[in-house]
Amino acid sequence: MLGNAHFYRSTIRNYVIAFGSIFNDIDIEKTDANGNVLQVIRVPISYGPTEKYLSRINKVTATGDAAIVLPRMSFEISGFNYAADRKLPKTKKLSKQNSSDADKKNLVYQPVPYDIGFTLSIMTKNADDAMQIVEQILPYFTPSFIIPIKEANELGIVRDTALTLESVDYSDDYEGDYISRRALIWTLGFNMSGYLYGLPREQKIIRTATTNVKGLPDQTTQFSKSTITTDPIDARSTDNYTFIETYDDYFGDE
Repeated sequence: MLGNAHFYRSTIRNYVIAFGSIFNDIDIEKTDANGNVLQVIRVPISYGPTEKYLSRINKVTATGDAAIVLPRMSFEISGFNYAADRKLPKTKKLSKQNSSDADKKNLVYQPVPYDIGFTLSIMTKNADDAMQIVEQILPYFTPSFIIPIKEANELGIVRDTALTLESVDYSDDYEGDYISRRALIWTLGFNMSGYLYGLPREQKIIRTATTNVKGLPDQTTQFSKSTITTDPIDARSTDNYTFIETYDDYFGDE
């Protein structure tokens, strides 16, 4: 319906990967009464809704092991919102020299800004585990944390993207029955300032510009022609080059 050729840059996928990678190296420590470290546990993180993991807490596998082990973290996209305050002029283009054709360049119009919501859930069996995890996250958000993310591959654009912590909630999923397992849940809401790019295009590089100027009524020239050309003629934007300008006058009595 839009009449455009297919294009896909994996931009949203890159945002999801970038978000998950921030929290994939968090550890908690188990200590004895004297403070000696007995065990260091890497907290796993995966994409998916919290309810999916909570429903597996009470399940037991065929071998008698728990279907899911706490602590763990999960995250998911919670929504998209158009960010009008970050919108730039639509007519401005971003371009880069085509690596395979010296006479062309890749270009795309200004991207469309979207705020991408993420929800991070921290699930633990006891309060100390949860606090260890939370205290390794919150100090880095004041309230934003900057992540370099590759957005448009053909242009090589890497943008410093702001990830903002917007909310922190806590709940204790414990109903008091003797068979139910306790689950402490911290829910952190984030907003990522993302951009989505439109159809990629190619355009020939302009190396020569010609301007015709009409003469005034009291002048003998009918019009003047000005030509500006790069030197060398096949110069790229990354080369050292100069401009050569020539003039031609055309007279009315000729």
